[in-house]
Amino acid sequence: MRFIKDSGIPLEAQYMYHQALYLSKQGKKEEALNDFRQALVIAPRFCEALNAMGNYLDDLERYAEAVRKFDKLIEIDPHNTEALFKRDTLRKKISFSDTCKITVKKVPDIVR
Repeated sequence: MRFIKDSGIPLEAQYMYHQALYLSKQGKKEEALNDFRQALVIAPRFCEALNAMGNYLDDLERYAEAVRKFDKLIEIDPHNTEALFKRDTLRKKISFSDTCKITVKKVPDIVR
């Protein structure tokens, strides 16, 4: 675990962020999300935590929540090309998912 004392991010937020990463690798999804949230409550502009939480939410297929994390990250760092790309990719996933749902609803019952 690497804590950066002079990063401007409180050590408590860094600890919660690293704990969330550890829990996510252990498959403890809700606990990891809670720790990411705690890190962001302590340090709302913690870009690494926003990015990691956005990616984790994407992995959990919680796309709309992930987009909101990347939106916040882009608000803080508008030139973050990785976040811009990730957010646009997630928006396409949401659009595609919505299109699939509509298509399935239009399929006649006899085909189902």
